[in-house]
Amino acid sequence: MKLLRLTPALKSTSASYNQFSIGFKDTIDQTVCSLHEYHDVLIDKKIKVFHGQGSIFKMMFLIKRLIRKNKYDIVHIHNGLTGIIFILAIFPFRLNLLKRTVFTLHNSWNVLTLRNQFLDFIVMLASKKICTCGLSSLNSIPRWINFFIGYKTQPVVNGFDHNRIDNVETSRITRNNFDSNSKLKILCVGALNDTKNQIGLLEVLNHIKIEAELIFLGDGKNKKNLISFSKGVQDSIKIKFKGLVSRDLTIEHMLDADVCISLSKGEGLPIAVLEAMYSGCFMILSDIPPHKEVSPPQERCIFVDIYDANEIIRSLNFVIKNIEKIKDRRGISKKYSISKFGVHKMLSAYKEVYDSLS
Repeated sequence: MKLLRLTPALKSTSASYNQFSIGFKDTIDQTVCSLHEYHDVLIDKKIKVFHGQGSIFKMMFLIKRLIRKNKYDIVHIHNGLTGIIFILAIFPFRLNLLKRTVFTLHNSWNVLTLRNQFLDFIVMLASKKICTCGLSSLNSIPRWINFFIGYKTQPVVNGFDHNRIDNVETSRITRNNFDSNSKLKILCVGALNDTKNQIGLLEVLNHIKIEAELIFLGDGKNKKNLISFSKGVQDSIKIKFKGLVSRDLTIEHMLDADVCISLSKGEGLPIAVLEAMYSGCFMILSDIPPHKEVSPPQERCIFVDIYDANEIIRSLNFVIKNIEKIKDRRGISKKYSISKFGVHKMLSAYKEVYDSLS
């Protein structure tokens, strides 16, 4: 099977590369075409990669050249904008390729900007098959849109590669990602923006007696404001913003952390939460549908209303009070994580989708 994969960028957080491309590297002949030049990720030699250097026109002509030279069985689109570029590239003489096109909605509909909702809707109308990154993502699509696309849409739950985490754990270089003297090690992973809602955690930290180290991994438009706000947090909490780091280093932090917190207002089905759960972190999660779909074992997770500061404070107090038990029970979530969200389960479902079209 020959597959053309279209994605906005290849980076350490890209599901299209880390889960899909790497997952299928031994079984499918893949060509990946990205809009932006890849960075901070090592491309596997079995995967052919091209990029448009950030130019819509360059990517369009690149796609034209690729489909002229290759007979692709499947075209998998991971983003509305790249889907529009693909449609422009095949118009008007190769529109038959739409019959072999899969589109994945990687987020909940309400999280998308109005622009991306419009682009995604056009591409979903044109695609032969649509997959959402879980049931909560499917349920987030408005009814009027489902009227047009519901018959060709199915949820495929996101999967994570536990082998990668195991490899990092066994081969990692000894280093102190957290201060070894920290009584409580807290990790937050995600883009620093309004949706991920890091400010929701920082705002409650002065209302609780806690000695802890808090590390934020990620970058985004709110970074400067978050750093400024964090300087007013009590001195007993050491706060670090480490920016974008490699996926392996992110996993190292998860393996070291006691608690992983996500007070996000919206998600697709978050890979970072799955990885942190498998890595042994106790989870404090906002009570949004995607987090509820992950539903970690009850003894390893607390769901909170992000608009109720007292709930967030109570969850942190619970962790402080039970920290020794939490540290001793890190392995509880591993079997659950693999059985529900192993990447092989996701890839098997997508292979069935590919086979149905090819």
